[in-house]
Amino acid sequence: MMSEQVDAYVSVMHKYYNFSPDLAPWEFQINTNAEMLKVLDLLFRQMQGWEASGMWRAHLPAVPYHLDAQNNEVDKRLAKVYAIIHEYGDEETKKFIEGMPYYS
Repeated sequence: MMSEQVDAYVSVMHKYYNFSPDLAPWEFQINTNAEMLKVLDLLFRQMQGWEASGMWRAHLPAVPYHLDAQNNEVDKRLAKVYAIIHEYGDEETKKFIEGMPYYS
């Protein structure tokens, strides 16, 4: 059974979405179902957790960004978030995402 499609306004920067464009700042509008929104919730929570643990490690200059496991985990989830936005966004959103390094 398919869930009802809803418009959601996603802020990747702030790691949330809402259902009204006037509630808070957002970067992308998507039209998706409740199951995919649960996936976005999970990805955003995971990103916040990895970012919090990486913040402490960031004070140690011995590990460069590209070799930092926490940053790699955040980047993996960010790519998945953009894949969802691409899948459920309009044509303008798809073109924008396709121009990003994550899409290649």
